[in-house]
Amino acid sequence: MKETRVALRYAKSLLSLAQESNVLEQVKDDVLTIQSVCEECPDFISLLKSPIVKTDKKLAIINEIFAKELSELSLSFLTLVTKKGREAILGSIANNFIVLYNESKNIVKVSITTAVAIDEDLKAQVLAQLASIVNAEVQIEELVDENLIGGFVLRVGDKEYNASIAQKLQKLKRDFVSNPYIKER
Repeated sequence: MKETRVALRYAKSLLSLAQESNVLEQVKDDVLTIQSVCEECPDFISLLKSPIVKTDKKLAIINEIFAKELSELSLSFLTLVTKKGREAILGSIANNFIVLYNESKNIVKVSITTAVAIDEDLKAQVLAQLASIVNAEVQIEELVDENLIGGFVLRVGDKEYNASIAQKLQKLKRDFVSNPYIKER
């Protein structure tokens, strides 16, 4: 819980600093780079969490990895986070930053899961419908799950609308199991 609050504070600070410096889009791209490195390289996170590795060595490794990729502001931020001993929560800081960025830009992330990939026309229709409903810019994450059989599952924030055939079959099964009528023998 404490780490989450600390990560949120660092993310808010970076967001406000980027807005003041008019480099918000560049910093967002940098944070996405940091986020992908944290997600794809568990060894990097292990290194950052290790109390055995000294801060100077961690800074040298971070500079080696990110010096050519990140802006000066983002690199300075990483240096500050490392010197303050908060490098272990770098992934959490990046995730919180993206959430705050999306809130500031009125962007809603939507996940749609279907049995087969959807075509561009249908995707455009879904985007238009959702944008009018949520009154914000919508970014769709498409997932394919063949177990759905047909239909779709739509997630907007913490809400889920399940219109899949698999869900309907499960409901039908529950209805049959809890049949109030007496079964014939």
